[in-house]
Amino acid sequence: MKKYLFLILFLGFTSSVSNWNAQSIKEPSFSQQKADDGGLTVYPNPTKDVLFLKTKDQSLRVKSVTFYSILGMPVAMYNVNMNAAEINVEKLRPGKYLMKYTLSDNTTKIKQIIKQ
Repeated sequence: MKKYLFLILFLGFTSSVSNWNAQSIKEPSFSQQKADDGGLTVYPNPTKDVLFLKTKDQSLRVKSVTFYSILGMPVAMYNVNMNAAEINVEKLRPGKYLMKYTLSDNTTKIKQIIKQ
């Protein structure tokens, strides 16, 4: 009796499995993806001592830059007020930091910076 019950359950399960339909997931092409970086170029990353900032739009300026530790504690703050700047980060300890910047149009973004 147990063998027949097992056989009925097994055959019923395998027949229902074959009826499942897999759905394909359409991946977006690169032309559909938008890289939203806020219009700021930061290099080199990782850096050792100097970090260069440059806005992609010449009419925008970087108002301020604040570095946060991974724990969320502010460790350094700079008032820039230029569209291209050079920030000395040699006093920061090696590690990962979150760089929060504000542009002249009051756009605020966060980038990850690695200090070597």
